[in-house]
Amino acid sequence: MAETFLSGYFARIGYDGEAAPTLPNVAAIHAHHTRAIPFENLTPATGGVVDISAEGLEAVVLGRKRGGYCFQHSGLMARALTEMGVPGVENHLGRVYWGREPGSGSPPRTHAVTIVTLDGASHLVDAGFGGFNPSGVLPLGLAPEEADLTTPLGTFRVVNVAEAGLPPVDTATIDLMVQGRLHGAWANLYGVDLRPNAPVDVQMANWYVSTSPASRFTNSLMAAILTETRRFTLANLELGVRAYGPDGSSTVEKRTLGSAAELRDVARELFRIEDAALDWDRVYRVASTA
Repeated sequence: MAETFLSGYFARIGYDGEAAPTLPNVAAIHAHHTRAIPFENLTPATGGVVDISAEGLEAVVLGRKRGGYCFQHSGLMARALTEMGVPGVENHLGRVYWGREPGSGSPPRTHAVTIVTLDGASHLVDAGFGGFNPSGVLPLGLAPEEADLTTPLGTFRVVNVAEAGLPPVDTATIDLMVQGRLHGAWANLYGVDLRPNAPVDVQMANWYVSTSPASRFTNSLMAAILTETRRFTLANLELGVRAYGPDGSSTVEKRTLGSAAELRDVARELFRIEDAALDWDRVYRVASTA
């Protein structure tokens, strides 16, 4: 069964490299995953409940060629790395700070990431944060000046939460902060809670994200995917294409999609969403009224 899942997962992400549990292989799998499986919220946006069971993930993401949000991405990633024999694979919940005003309190634990331990060192592997997803496997436990990981799609790091510059009221239970370099400064993306999770913790967070009327995932449309030099994002009907140059600079082009057919074509061509059962007229209505 493990071999069947891994072969299906590797085929889905277009990975034909080695499956040995090494850090270079984990990094290669992460890169393939983020370029093949999109971040998207089509299920909750159209009134469905996201199934994060092993069977549900295989059926939707592998079988129907769909993407998903963080709970789906981290579920697949953790299972694949575990079945490869990578040691110390754990999923942890986190709080999202991207775009949030300091001093506004701790946001709910609605993000999930994978942490692995290889050769005595821990690394964060995230494939489900959306448009500004870290574009590499991030080392943990380093001093801030040593933690930077510069990739063709930006520079990221993980630091102790004390380095985030947020008041304690914002960071309840958070141990680490994931940051991205933006306009010459570090921006807080999300914090990670290193305490162990019971399965019900993740199930409750997923239920809230996929069903609550207060969740962004139930009342707007979002999608994102990476290439080697670009980030494609969709915010309702606004398509963004950010291209990165060799020097790390970037430019963005945006346009508004004008029909359900155009939305369907963009989803297939850019975001690699192949599910023939999707009702694109309904998706378009959600996106156009958000």
